[in-house]
Amino acid sequence: MKRLAAVEINPSLSNQHEFNAGRLRRELGLTGNPCRGRIDFLFYLGDDQTPVTETERYTLYDSRLNKPRAAEWRMYYTNLGVSEHARANDLMLLFRPDPSSTDLVAVIACRGTAIERALSLDLARREPEDLVGMLFADSQSLNPQTIGVLLQVLRRPEPQVDLREHDFARHPLLLRSAARGAMPTTAEMAAAAQAIVSETGVTPEDPDDFLDSSLDAETGLFTAIELELGNRKLAAIPEEHRLDFDVLRSFFMSFLQSRRARRGQSLENHFRYLLESRRIPHAYQCRTEGGKTPDFIFPSCESYHDPAFPDDHLRMVGCKTKVRERHSQWLDEATRIRLKFALCVDDRLTDALLLRYEDRLRFFLPRRLLDTTYAARESRPLLGSVGDLIAEVASI
Repeated sequence: MKRLAAVEINPSLSNQHEFNAGRLRRELGLTGNPCRGRIDFLFYLGDDQTPVTETERYTLYDSRLNKPRAAEWRMYYTNLGVSEHARANDLMLLFRPDPSSTDLVAVIACRGTAIERALSLDLARREPEDLVGMLFADSQSLNPQTIGVLLQVLRRPEPQVDLREHDFARHPLLLRSAARGAMPTTAEMAAAAQAIVSETGVTPEDPDDFLDSSLDAETGLFTAIELELGNRKLAAIPEEHRLDFDVLRSFFMSFLQSRRARRGQSLENHFRYLLESRRIPHAYQCRTEGGKTPDFIFPSCESYHDPAFPDDHLRMVGCKTKVRERHSQWLDEATRIRLKFALCVDDRLTDALLLRYEDRLRFFLPRRLLDTTYAARESRPLLGSVGDLIAEVASI
């Protein structure tokens, strides 16, 4: 993070438009001479304005190569948009989001803006007026809070569908459930949630957002229906039973058990909808060895049981919102398939678990969860998005 100098951005003062890059090269972990890549610039010119974006190329090189003096590293950039949008003393945060790539991101915040103040306070831990010259943050020491700030600056993850204003209490499915005095089936719940999300403009073409938003919509609708039916049944208890602890405990346990049973099947329903919307061949609850029934087999149950069908063209996907000990069950299902796939929305997967099973069980989660929970984790390269999973099963 540094204050921009006039000679770095103003073509009338210097034609070099480059940064001194010795320590910058070390801190970003860049190698090679020269090292080349892309810089995505985000210019925050004022509060409540969408950032202006520019993409430029850079070359990091030793300007004293083959000379007797010590190396002097410089980062040359193409300067197409920087001189137009940046000014001297603007704050620049330069970082490398992906250690497997030389591409960089540069956030340039105009002096005096709220984003400049947020970057100064959250990342440098000092007031903007005290931030002078150049500071470096070793990427190995960034904590989850700092990673969150960086993701927020980049506007990642993309905002989810805002369902807070949706009137679940007036949804037709709630009215039908209230009339018959029973919770709807999981299939009915999933279909209603998918319709709510589709009305917002999110489609299966964006499988991560669609699945994530559908789960949220179903939760909102389920909660509204549960509240309506629960209040009715609770009001009827004094008429049917003597009101005591055992009666209330049984009442609440019945609702809790219903919640637990539905969440896992909810994920299966939404994933199944994504597969059907893309016409991806699959078998749901196919019976394999020992009477086991994996959630999904690709491309079909018949293919799995055909000895002539090649093993490396078979796929298996298990669905579970929270993994817990389910991983051992997945490993025992569909023995013809060595590498199993698991779709979940679990924010507590440990690095130890992912590393232990990396060659036998691969996990996929909605991108929002990957970006907010696992972005800074050692195991992040072992995780895939819902879109990645769709691509895997569609490619066979």
